[in-house]
Amino acid sequence: MQFQSLISDSKSLSGNIGVVFADDEHIISSVIEILRQTQSHVTLYGVKDPTELIRSFNVDGEFLNRIHLRIFDDKESVYDKCADDLSEATINILMKGNVTSAEILRFILEHKSFIDENNFLNHIACFEIPSYHQMLMISDVALNIHPSNDDRIKMIRNIEAFSKNIGYAHLNVGLLSSVENPTHKIPSSIDAAEISAHFSTDDFLTVEGPFAFDNAIDKESAIEKGIDSKIAGNIDVLVVPHLDVGNTLYKSLTYFANAKVASLILGTKFPVVLTSRADSVENKVNSAILALRTLS
Repeated sequence: MQFQSLISDSKSLSGNIGVVFADDEHIISSVIEILRQTQSHVTLYGVKDPTELIRSFNVDGEFLNRIHLRIFDDKESVYDKCADDLSEATINILMKGNVTSAEILRFILEHKSFIDENNFLNHIACFEIPSYHQMLMISDVALNIHPSNDDRIKMIRNIEAFSKNIGYAHLNVGLLSSVENPTHKIPSSIDAAEISAHFSTDDFLTVEGPFAFDNAIDKESAIEKGIDSKIAGNIDVLVVPHLDVGNTLYKSLTYFANAKVASLILGTKFPVVLTSRADSVENKVNSAILALRTLS
């Protein structure tokens, strides 16, 4: 699958995106661009009235009609109203604004009804990388610090459900380490072999590992090292062993490789857009479009 197929032709997409604490220029700019590129409505929750900030963008009246304000005296009231609206499906996407990721995640975890039957949350980042021939998904780059093998099995199941939702018929999953053969000196390589064995009879998923990064994304590199793999060089998803690897890889791709990205939290009953406050407007908008795409 190509990244552009997820974010192009977005004009017909609709939904109501709830943005928590959309009270700075960067977030409002993203909101306005979401309105331009889709038919969605956006509900802004916060303690600061962003009306003057919105007006400073000279927004068309048609867009203004799709912005709804929910302003309260304190944070607790903001989250209470947002929770009610999510429970009643008044909004069907949650988007992080000018607030920490930890605070949003705490809000989600405090409401068990928001979490689906897999009972596990993970972050998925979908990349368009100029030098790679298809979209590459990476998990987990922003949420799970040191996931166990069981955690990563649940992570892959979340990614499986997400991938089916956006149109994949089959998924190639590579488990990342620093070597391509299991060795007890490198625990991530042993873990990868155990996880891949768990999925050995799966029809939708082909899961292999351990892979060093070059062997995962380049078939010639795998051949040169004598790696017998069905999916090397044609991987759809990389699962990293811990957060440090994922976060560094994410930022390396966006800063050095000019990669475009759209990212979501998986495992909730509604899409959650959890981008970094340092992410570009384009990446925030792409993530919102991807969230809307999962609703259709």
